[in-house]
Amino acid sequence: MSTSHINESKLKNLFIRNTLTGKKEKFEPLKPPFVTLYHCGITPYDYSHIGHLRAEVVVDVLRRTLRFLGYTDIAISNFTNVDDKIIKRAKEEQIHWQEIPKRYIKYHLDVTKKINNLPFCVYPKVTEHIEDIIKFIQILIKKGYAYIGSTGVYFEVDKYPYYGQLSKRKNKELWEQEIEVLKDKKRPYDFALWKFKKPGEPYWNSPWGEGRPGWHIECSTMSTKYLGKQIDIHSGGKDITFPHHENEIAQSEAALGVNPWVKYWFHIGVVTVNGQKMSKSLKNITRAGDVIEEFGAMPVRYYLISSHYRNVLDISYSDIEAKKKEYERITGTIKTLLTIFEDIEPSYKMEDRDKNLFYDIMKSRARFITAILDDLNTAKANLILNKVDRLVNREVLTKPNYSTVLAAIDFYSTANRFYATWDDLFKGKLESQGLVHNLIELLLEVRGKLREEKYYELADHIREELNKLGVIVGDDDKKSNWRLK
Repeated sequence: MSTSHINESKLKNLFIRNTLTGKKEKFEPLKPPFVTLYHCGITPYDYSHIGHLRAEVVVDVLRRTLRFLGYTDIAISNFTNVDDKIIKRAKEEQIHWQEIPKRYIKYHLDVTKKINNLPFCVYPKVTEHIEDIIKFIQILIKKGYAYIGSTGVYFEVDKYPYYGQLSKRKNKELWEQEIEVLKDKKRPYDFALWKFKKPGEPYWNSPWGEGRPGWHIECSTMSTKYLGKQIDIHSGGKDITFPHHENEIAQSEAALGVNPWVKYWFHIGVVTVNGQKMSKSLKNITRAGDVIEEFGAMPVRYYLISSHYRNVLDISYSDIEAKKKEYERITGTIKTLLTIFEDIEPSYKMEDRDKNLFYDIMKSRARFITAILDDLNTAKANLILNKVDRLVNREVLTKPNYSTVLAAIDFYSTANRFYATWDDLFKGKLESQGLVHNLIELLLEVRGKLREEKYYELADHIREELNKLGVIVGDDDKKSNWRLK
């Protein structure tokens, strides 16, 4: 059977939508085989929610895709561990401000570990890079892009001619509303690089006075320190495209003299609940740890992967439950295949039925990979995955053949390289597979003899007890077949 219609180039090249150009582009790193990636991390003033978790999982799938293609990813993600929200939270709880980020950073790292994300190479904290940030600001002042006011140091947006290129905003918009700060700026849209200290706030020494960094300067500084003057991929939520990422570009390209500073901007859709953005005022924030505890880490990961990363994801517990059942069905199929394969005889010949089935599965594998490489289209990939799962349950498990079982295992193993939801199964943690297979086959053989002798009640009892143990038994005219839950 020919497979020549499969376009091999689609299995080798990644295409991602670049927010900077607004186009889907072929991914070509600056210095292959290395790929530098900076992911905007959290401001740890509260528990990470499912929106944070979605962004983390999407970036994890991206990194696994890069590795599938043979790249070496150098990925970092920051923690904004000093911020207005952190200071406010500490005052509310009447504790030292450093206790707030310490608590919520630990929580965030715990939930991302549970969800099976790859660890980042470095998790830079703002407070560990104050001197680096000061040096970066000094460069901007020396080059004439920044000025010192009475309340802080500001980036002069009008000095940078390409402002708005990422967000496509034609007008520079006001976004800081503090009246005393507005009076101090040359233009309302100039943004803070350094904020002079206020009573009761943490501060550090600088050439301009005691204070702390602004929000945007930290990412430019820390990404440059670890990844160099130009970065392949910068990822983050779509909701911080403006002003955060827009301001990052302006100050980075002004200071470093490069264009583009980031080659590919990768933005992830927001998460809503019943069509509304998560917020404290609406009391609809879903903690990451809570949803993992209720549904399980891998079913939640599977749920977050199954939609396209650029789309808005409207959280529904009924949808998560449905995806959990889908995940469990696929997990049962994989367990059954691995158990059967442990003790099945190799094929020395394939009948036409098995040969056609073998090639159908292998072509589906190619289509699955193609979908992932097409801007991480996990929604399409998931349709292919479920279609193959139904085929395997209908055709492969009912009449196991070495070659078709092997093809199916290879398909699921490939899917897992991107999804990472079945690592335990493929890392050999399913113990005593051969023994389990043999015992099930022996019980079904005994059950078959009972049915022949018309001991139907006892035969049904064996089927019911196997079902309680997670073995689903089906009967046809000639023999019984089985699969694991």
